[in-house]
Amino acid sequence: MSPPSSDRPRGSIAALSDDECRALLESTTVGRIAFVDHEGQQLVPVNFALIDGEIFFRTLPDGFLSGLARGHEDVAFGIDHHDVFGTGWNVTVRGAARQVEDRATINKVLSRHQLTPWAGGVRPLVIRVTPTAIAGRRVARK
Repeated sequence: MSPPSSDRPRGSIAALSDDECRALLESTTVGRIAFVDHEGQQLVPVNFALIDGEIFFRTLPDGFLSGLARGHEDVAFGIDHHDVFGTGWNVTVRGAARQVEDRATINKVLSRHQLTPWAGGVRPLVIRVTPTAIAGRRVARK
């Protein structure tokens, strides 16, 4: 049973601007990629980098995420943060994913320290998410 509305903590939710969303995307290195494949809905953590407004991550050529390399027109990517004081934020990017094939971009991506795989090993396949929409919200308990 919920407490009476007068006893519930009150808070605020505010939309974030595109610039705020991009700044938050640059502030962290782990997000989640969401997509639908032959097994249904998938939501997978990846370490990533925002480079020139696009999201990049690495995977194995025969790994779970390699299916995105052939092109997937409808993916979502998200990051979030919350603290013990009841404040937090989230950013969601929608867009298309596909493999990066040009060597200059691959070298640029592979040189980013935040893209060193947590799971270890060599992950040479680079996936790019090109945003078509970006949105975020900041939540604060009052």
